Amino acid sequence: MTVSLEDARRIIAAGERYAIHLGQPVNIAVVDHAGILVAHVRMDNARLRTADISVERACAARASALPARLVNHAGGPGDLGDGEWDVVPAQPGSGLTGAVPLRRDGLIVGAVGVSGGPTPHDEAIARAAAAAF
Repeated sequence: MTVSLEDARRIIAAGERYAIHLGQPVNIAVVDHAGILVAHVRMDNARLRTADISVERACAARASALPARLVNHAGGPGDLGDGEWDVVPAQPGSGLTGAVPLRRDGLIVGAVGVSGGPTPHDEAIARAAAAAF
């Protein structure tokens, strides 16, 4: 499962609508399950230097949804008694601004990143865009 081009277009359109509502032109990027760019748009009058940032934010949101670390349960706190390494998931989107992981059937299948406005606007636009997924 991943984000299709059709999905990305719908996500971006929702983000654009909300950005227009806020009066804040931005860059919106959507990446797939592997963190590869599916689609990007730079709205008219969006700051030029923020185009790459929107892509980087989307990639970071996707990456943050991956396992954060491995924990060896052999003899440590919370030992499961099997001596196996278990995965402790990261908090998706933690520490990120203007980026939201995209989920389908409980799995992270991509992310959307927004850049070009003040942080609260980027955040709100990213959430509005993700809601269209």
